Amino acid sequence: MGDGDQHGDEEIGIFQSRDDGQLHFTPETAASTFPVTAPTDATPLEEDEPEGVIPPSPLWAMKERRHEQWFHVFGHPDRIRDCIGTDDATVYVIDDGSHHCMIGRRVGASVDGCVYSLVARITKATYGSLSSGAIDARQAFLSASDAGLSGTVEGEGVSNIFDVDYYEQAEDIPARYLPPSAFIEFAEDLPTADR
Repeated sequence: MGDGDQHGDEEIGIFQSRDDGQLHFTPETAASTFPVTAPTDATPLEEDEPEGVIPPSPLWAMKERRHEQWFHVFGHPDRIRDCIGTDDATVYVIDDGSHHCMIGRRVGASVDGCVYSLVARITKATYGSLSSGAIDARQAFLSASDAGLSGTVEGEGVSNIFDVDYYEQAEDIPARYLPPSAFIEFAEDLPTADR
């Protein structure tokens, strides 16, 4: 342990522990360090969700994978939070810029509580067709791009999102992950994807 490095709730070099166990930069180094500060909320992806429409796993996975990441700074001109369908056919949709949306569904969970969600990018036209009933959720996923399976782990004061698999083409998505397939109880955690 070098000078300035301490354990517990005290400073560790330029980092300082928070009550929730997360680390952030100390105030005197904030102006000269990038990123300037860590979020004050340990689960920032759940903030600003007054609608309460989408469960954490698909919501956080869609937010993490969408292209338009800066709405929290510039506002939500075309905000979408939608739940379409029922039971195993349920899918969720959020905005992703002017021309796209993210679609997601809960695929399954492992015994330790990790929840897996299939997420993908669809056009706003596809979203319109889905919400009007012209196509079903399976068709929406099969017309999507940037599809992948994400895992979400929720814990006391912390959350973690990780990539499990990517699908170059929508046809590569395993059929058992597509709606209206039943929720899967995985016997063990799925391996994470290598980038």
